[in-house]
Amino acid sequence: DLKPTNIECPACRKGTLEPSRGRFGPLYKCTAKGCGFYVETRPLGRKCKTIREGKKCGALIVEGTKTIPDRCSDKTCPNRNPHKL
Repeated sequence: DLKPTNIECPACRKGTLEPSRGRFGPLYKCTAKGCGFYVETRPLGRKCKTIREGKKCGALIVEGTKTIPDRCSDKTCPNRNPHKL
């Protein structure tokens, strides 16, 4: 059972990220019309603090797995795969 997150969308800042059924499993999509932002893993509401190019990443932190800790939702961030750092 997927629970609502009530986390503000980082892209449009109008909607919230709520669970939805995707083709390959659950997704967390923005509720605002026309936004289209989504993450594939449950967002935690915190921002990534990994330093990239002299500043903080700032993307959402998403839930990890048993073997991988909580990680960044941005696929270009080094913290996306913290187990490989």
